[in-house]
Amino acid sequence: MAELDRIDTKILRALQENADIANIELADQVGLSPSACLRRVAKLRQSGIIRKTVAVIDPARVGRPLTAVINLEFHRHGNRYRQDFIRKVRQLDAVRQCYVVTGEVTGVMILHMRDMAEYTALCEMLFDTDDNIVWYRTYIVTETLKDEFGPAI
Repeated sequence: MAELDRIDTKILRALQENADIANIELADQVGLSPSACLRRVAKLRQSGIIRKTVAVIDPARVGRPLTAVINLEFHRHGNRYRQDFIRKVRQLDAVRQCYVVTGEVTGVMILHMRDMAEYTALCEMLFDTDDNIVWYRTYIVTETLKDEFGPAI
């Protein structure tokens, strides 16, 4: 892991808040010349600390107002037993995040869907036809209190 100094941390915080910020404005915010700031950002990208730059889209405004958090349990935990599930998850636009976790569940997923019909179809395809899924529980999001991306720096 690369060591981050105070300037790198300031750059990352500013970019997490607004990745569209002009380099000259970013440089001014963090107290660098524009060329030094550009080099720092390039180094953060090249090292993999900045993985990618994306637009954060409001799911409701693009026809995906139904958000669900799903916990699930696998029967067998080896990667070879989960390959079909992993392949399907990576192909589905509704699945926005999917994690294998420790604790009382094996996995946690976050989905943004059009409606309950899409939810039902996804559950049938992902869970009901997969013999390796022991159970799943769905929590429909009723209110978003905080929605940040990436780690706190």
